[in-house]
Amino acid sequence: MTACPLTVAAQESTTAAQPSATQPVEENRTETASPTVAVTDIVVTGTRLGSNFNAPTPVTSIGAERLDALGINNVGEALNQLPSFRASSGPAAQANLGGNIGARLLDLRGLDPQRTLVLVDGKRFVPSTTQGSVDTNLIPSSLLRTVDVVTGGASAAYGSDAVAGVVNFILDRKKEGLDGEFSAGMSQRGDDGNLFASLSGGIKLTDRIHFVGAVEYEKLEGMGNCTTRSWCDSQTLILGNTAPGAGGLPANLIVAGVNTSTMSPGGLINRSYNAAGQAIGTTATDPLRGTKFLEDGTPGRFQYGTLVGPLFMLGGEGQGENGFISALRLKVPVERVSTYGALTADLTDDVTLTADLSYGRVKGSVDGAIFRDFNGTLMGRIKRDNPFIPASVASAMDANGVASFILGKSAFDLGPGRATSTTETYRGVLGMEAKLSDKWTVNAFYQYGRTNFTQRATNLVNQANLLKAVDAVQSGGQVVCRVNADANPNNNDPGCVPFNPFGEGRFSQASVDYITGNGFQHTVNEQHVAGVDLRGALFDLPAGPVTVAIGAEYRRDTVDGIADPISAANGFYSLNGSALSGGVTVKEAFGEIAVPVLRASSVGYALDLNGAIRRTHYSTTGSVTTWKAGLVYEPVEGLRLRGTRSRDIRAPNIFELFGPQTLRSIGLSDPLNGGLQTNPFVITGSNPDLSVEKADSWTAGVVFAPRSGLFRRMRLSVDYYDIKVADAIGALGAQTLVNRCAQGATNFCSQITRDANNQILQVRDVILNSNALKTSGYDIELQYRQPLGGLGELNAQFIANITKELTTVDSLGAVDRAGQTGVRTGTVAGVPDYVLDGVVTWTMGQFQLTGHGRYIPSGIYWTNFVGPDQDGYSVTSPNSVDNNRVPSRFYLDLTARVNVSTGNGQTFQLFATVNNVLDRDPPRLPGSAGGTNQILFDPVGRAFKVGARFHFGK
Repeated sequence: MTACPLTVAAQESTTAAQPSATQPVEENRTETASPTVAVTDIVVTGTRLGSNFNAPTPVTSIGAERLDALGINNVGEALNQLPSFRASSGPAAQANLGGNIGARLLDLRGLDPQRTLVLVDGKRFVPSTTQGSVDTNLIPSSLLRTVDVVTGGASAAYGSDAVAGVVNFILDRKKEGLDGEFSAGMSQRGDDGNLFASLSGGIKLTDRIHFVGAVEYEKLEGMGNCTTRSWCDSQTLILGNTAPGAGGLPANLIVAGVNTSTMSPGGLINRSYNAAGQAIGTTATDPLRGTKFLEDGTPGRFQYGTLVGPLFMLGGEGQGENGFISALRLKVPVERVSTYGALTADLTDDVTLTADLSYGRVKGSVDGAIFRDFNGTLMGRIKRDNPFIPASVASAMDANGVASFILGKSAFDLGPGRATSTTETYRGVLGMEAKLSDKWTVNAFYQYGRTNFTQRATNLVNQANLLKAVDAVQSGGQVVCRVNADANPNNNDPGCVPFNPFGEGRFSQASVDYITGNGFQHTVNEQHVAGVDLRGALFDLPAGPVTVAIGAEYRRDTVDGIADPISAANGFYSLNGSALSGGVTVKEAFGEIAVPVLRASSVGYALDLNGAIRRTHYSTTGSVTTWKAGLVYEPVEGLRLRGTRSRDIRAPNIFELFGPQTLRSIGLSDPLNGGLQTNPFVITGSNPDLSVEKADSWTAGVVFAPRSGLFRRMRLSVDYYDIKVADAIGALGAQTLVNRCAQGATNFCSQITRDANNQILQVRDVILNSNALKTSGYDIELQYRQPLGGLGELNAQFIANITKELTTVDSLGAVDRAGQTGVRTGTVAGVPDYVLDGVVTWTMGQFQLTGHGRYIPSGIYWTNFVGPDQDGYSVTSPNSVDNNRVPSRFYLDLTARVNVSTGNGQTFQLFATVNNVLDRDPPRLPGSAGGTNQILFDPVGRAFKVGARFHFGK
């Protein structure tokens, strides 16, 4: 980024570029730009043909100026603000999950990041994750010229993964001079600190050799736990009314003040059993139920609230000690470094050589889930002969014939497991372009990429060791583990140290060392890509030359990873590492043609046709063909109609085919038991029998961009898109599996394991070709520039996305998540019905003030819930909820910039940004990462940033 006005993508009309706006453009235009805009080489996105064709695919471009105007340092953050993206990853979305911590992945159309293809200058970027997605943290923003976003129809041009579309990062390879930036900021509440510094520049080494390079550093301090924000500390969760309709209340209540009813930090007795292992009495008459243990291990009476269920209750004790949310960080700390260098050498007048080298590193840290057990699944039943049982409780057990009991504990005293992940990516590209004649050009390249991912985790609870350490007995005057004192020598564990679960921190360090351990994962992604294409003009028609491009590509992707033995067996309570190994070889051949049919005729100003086809062979899933056909029709000058029809594909990636299966514990509601809340284990993982998913896409749109007259400063585009994916690869989500089974989709019931009491113990949520996905909607953009005479100039840009549907179809039917703005643990996120985004910049002399507004309308919390204002509501139904509505939010950001020129090509800029000026809290909702949908809504509140930029040179 630079303090000076930057070149942006070529415009549809001859008016000057809108500096703070995104630019939806058709590639390869012949129109000229305003003399005030220096248009350099246009990098094609969505087509490989030359600049005499107006591509029919809608493309939205954002320039580096938008990042400057909004005070954004990370292009991934800027893209995730656009209405066409579903914000699904980032520092605010990984409260207790390991993996690529802090990664900013791009999720176009809400179809998941693995269906969005990410390119740099038209070439694939090496995957950053085992799922094949690209972390945009690794691409330096300061060297970007534009980022093009193409909707659908791109698999024929670029290959697999472009189901939702393509995001192409276009570098400023002609950059000259030196640019720098430094900025720092924090929230109004003193957290979420951030620091950013960058240098970028370019230089002509000779008349034929040009070099550009950039280096960036960013550090995000993150935020504290749930207690640091009132909207999260309110403990708004889903509270089950285990007898739907009881008290006139529905089955589910979304209310504040929800505490845990079967767990406490010091331990809570939930159920007593006799010597035969049978429960004594009922929960109401159980002689020990409700006995809690204070911090020092002293027994006391637990204060229950109302609507007491197996996990939660309303009120009672435990504020700030809810093991499901209280310890979660609202944003994780992340540190990144990204560097890039690109050399362009004209070996002759007809041969150009390019060489790119890049390195990026992203490091993030996360706190795992607090260890919690409410039903003896992890610690087992505490037996009468356990010497850690306080004497008064032991006497009560003897008096009531209690041989064992279940202890519920949320182990805040052990603390969470902690993981640090480091992702390092190396990439090198060597390319050559040769002009064979004035009509034909050949391009060839070779690319190598490598990603090293390492996760190191500490303080992880070893489930097998915990079970043995809690089961302690007295033997020979000492407290020992039962496995070392029973009559079976085969189960002895000499390292076992008894663990005292009563009270807080009353265990020995030796026992902690025994029940906890460290885990690790190291994974290497490697990618080799080689390609060649020939493009040029076949012959001339009256409207212009017919152009073609033909070519072939070879790609080899491999993943090789190791993990510690306990993680590999899913032996830790959380943050288990994964080991996987596999590879995919891809061979492709493609062709594209552009036919100009009309130019300035009696039936239209212009008509162009376009077609492409690609044949691809995967070593894992066989061969598949993709294609697209499109047209652009301009009936009168300044009014353009466009459309495409395409077949796109995505082959299963290495993780989906060869990855491991991992285990974690989450909270679920069981509709077969009246909405009973439970905390089972969920297995997720790969499937070697997956096949290719296929998408049928089409787009149709209109662009109104007059070149003269009253509206010459305006541009309006409206595009409709429709994408249908068959055999979609993915996991449905554990809660969804449980719900669909209860609704009659019996093929999902086999994925659920229940105990003798019909309680859920485990859900198998592995990857399947079980779904169909459908999405459709409208992209709308309006740009306008208005001179104000002596008061300067206004540049305005408004974009909107209207989602008609985002539907998942399985064997039982369809679930449409358009309009779902809440997110529940174990379910698939939705998207708003629409999102409005507007940027207005006022420029007067050397001063610029930019306002950025974003509106998210009201929505529903979850599609499976039915609220009082929805059809089919009944308080006795297990899917009824007291309120299924999520309120709207409007966010306003302001950035002021002042340019100071010292002459001789030196320019300085000072800027200040206030984000969330109105300090709007997010809606208070149950969320998968805290107290709301904190990736869609802002969890920070009002925040400030100040900084400076400079430019030396041209």
